[in-house]
Amino acid sequence: MADPDQISAIRQKAGARRPPPEIPPVTAAGALGKALARAGVATAGLTINATDVTEDRVVLSGLGGTAMDSDLLAIAEGADSRFGLLIADPNLVAAVIEIQTVGRVLPTPAHPRPATRTDAAMCADFFDHVLEGLEDALTAAQLPVAALCNGFRFAVQMDDMRAAKMALPDIAYRRFHAALDLGDGGKQGHLTLLLPFDAATPSKSPETIADQDNASEIPPILLDAHVELHAVLHRTRMSLDDVTGWTSGMTVILPRDVLGAVVLEDLSGHARATCRLGQAGGQRAVRIGSDRSGQTEDLPAPPITSQPEQVAVPPASLPKDEVKTGAVSTAAESPA
Repeated sequence: MADPDQISAIRQKAGARRPPPEIPPVTAAGALGKALARAGVATAGLTINATDVTEDRVVLSGLGGTAMDSDLLAIAEGADSRFGLLIADPNLVAAVIEIQTVGRVLPTPAHPRPATRTDAAMCADFFDHVLEGLEDALTAAQLPVAALCNGFRFAVQMDDMRAAKMALPDIAYRRFHAALDLGDGGKQGHLTLLLPFDAATPSKSPETIADQDNASEIPPILLDAHVELHAVLHRTRMSLDDVTGWTSGMTVILPRDVLGAVVLEDLSGHARATCRLGQAGGQRAVRIGSDRSGQTEDLPAPPITSQPEQVAVPPASLPKDEVKTGAVSTAAESPA
């Protein structure tokens, strides 16, 4: 019988010239696969296996067909006003929501439907975990692309691809596309991630912009974008019992000085300008702007009597928490 020590020595000599096992280099696509797996675990223990991750370079004009009507689109914001885009298909969205609500991924395909704000809120933490995990993996591997993918986090949901293209700058993007096995085969989903391909260009100083003619950097397509503003004439507090008692034809008494202090607010409730209520072409209008002396130029206003201005309340079919008449908006708030 052969000596065990002799056999061990022979095996060592046989493997002396064998090369060490080859470890594949870390790639950005591979780092995203690991980031997705870790993000799933961080999101209520969702099991995610990235079966295929690809990486390529695209421009906005080449993004046709990238997203479906039922996909969830979200802008990712990074440092220095850099933006990217996350596109999650309905199966991925459903898996993230199901694992948080019922504790498992249901073994049925998701029903295609437009993504809602609730869907985006439920997936926001997952998106942040993916972006943070990708940043950590690229930094640990010391890949040159790490500096270009750092600092991005979920910012806001977009309604469709057209709106996303209008919000994103017209530059080249690094596109990652991942095919995903969700919940140990419960669903098959997809995630697409777009991040700027190149480093941000240095921004111009205010002095430089002031010395240039036509120095606006707003893309022409954004100048035609639809923007919704609310002209708020007055806000008052009243009890919920009083509000529920409103009927069609009732009036709301407003202070007489509100006509010259109309506030323009954006959809988030931030005041953007103060203006005056008036008329233009027979329609209610507001005048925005001032001359160089700081005096506001007034529009002709409806006659003001010694009594407070009365605004007719629209039919009760409108939402009771906000009553609007033309350019006038009167919001009622219940006491805290």
